Amino acid sequence: MTNLQRRLNKLETLLTDPTGFVPHSEKWLDYWDGWLEEWASDQGFRPRERMPLEAARAIIARAPDDDKS
Repeated sequence: MTNLQRRLNKLETLLTDPTGFVPHSEKWLDYWDGWLEEWASDQGFRPRERMPLEAARAIIARAPDDDKS
């Protein structure tokens, strides 16, 4: 990996998305997890933004596996 590639990777980790959180960080996942719970409760929730597919996938991946038989 070149020096330029390493520097670009480092910069990418510092970038935030419109929520203000670094994507794939714990705070970012907590934000989208809460967003999803509000949306699922269906109590007049009006989202300001759409949930990114990568957030939904990350939340599903970190959920405990309750189907252990």
